[in-house]
Formats: sequence, structure tokens, C-alpha cells
Amino acid sequence: MKIIIIASSTGGPFILESVLSDLPVINAVIIIVQHLPPAFTRSFCRQIASLTKMPVSIAADRETITSPHIYTAPAGKHLLIGKNRTFTLSDTEKVHGVRPAADLTMMSMLKRSEDSLMGIVLTGMGRDGADGINYLHSLGAVTIAQDPSTAPIKSMPQAAIETGQVDLILTPDQIRDAIVSF
Repeated sequence: MKIIIIASSTGGPFILESVLSDLPVINAVIIIVQHLPPAFTRSFCRQIASLTKMPVSIAADRETITSPHIYTAPAGKHLLIGKNRTFTLSDTEKVHGVRPAADLTMMSMLKRSEDSLMGIVLTGMGRDGADGINYLHSLGAVTIAQDPSTAPIKSMPQAAIETGQVDLILTPDQIRDAIVSF
């Protein structure tokens, strides 16, 4: 299974529109960990669904991951992935001041010969996603950071780049192309 995890925070919904706009149905699972208040999760999910022909939903506890599909992390819950195949939601304490934290989602992945992994860090404040990118890279994943010059808030992609474990630094349009070719 091809699994893509996208970390995104401040400015993320706008950048995600660029990345996912007109995205064709691809044989992959895209998991979006966007820092959002609970009241906006459903409208965010609907907005993502309006951009692509892929099925889109909010990840549910104990749900089996299917491909092709785009899942969004529910607000206020950490999203963990068991054996790269099922979701677990957690109320444990915030990481980097946020819940969901992309680092926890990324670091719950396993190296499995039948899976191809990609980790992407987009715009946002703080450093969520940097430790996750470092970990995913150690598993052989393709790792991408948004070019900070194109990010409304540069901290998250810059922190990912500073790990030295980012394979590609790309604009939102280039990230979309990388997802399609993955």
C-alpha cells in the first residue's frame, strides 16, 4: 500500500487546496494531520472532498485503512496507525502544544516491504512533523517539505528541513506532482 502522511497547520487549508486541487484518483492513502479547532473538522473535510474525485473522510477509531482514500485526523485527537492498516484515536497529552500531532501519526508507521511511504510537511507554526520526517526517512520513506518561501508560516517546513532528512523541498504544485507520480 502507498501511504502519504501530510502535516499541516497555520495556513494549511489554503496550501492543501493547491496541493489537492484536481487530484486524480491515485492508488494511495493520503492521511492529513491538520491542526484545526473541532468546529471546523467537518467543513475542512467537505472542502477537501470538493477538490478531488478520491473518497474523503474523517478517520475513525479502529477503522481499517482502505486505498484509494484521503483521511483527515479528527480535531482534538491524536491519530495513530496500527501496523500501517488501522487507525487508533488517542486523547493523550498534546505534543508541541497540538492534538492531533503529525509527529505521533508519522512515528506510528512501520517499515513493511509491501508498503511505500511518503511524509510531507507543509506550512505551520512550530516544529510538528520534523521528528516524524526524521523517523519516516529512517524507514526509507520519500520525505518532502514545502519550500518555506511559499509557506504563509515557515516554521514547520523549516524545522523539517533542518533535520537534514528531507529528500525534496518543493512548491505546493510540485508537491501535487510528486504525490501523483508516487
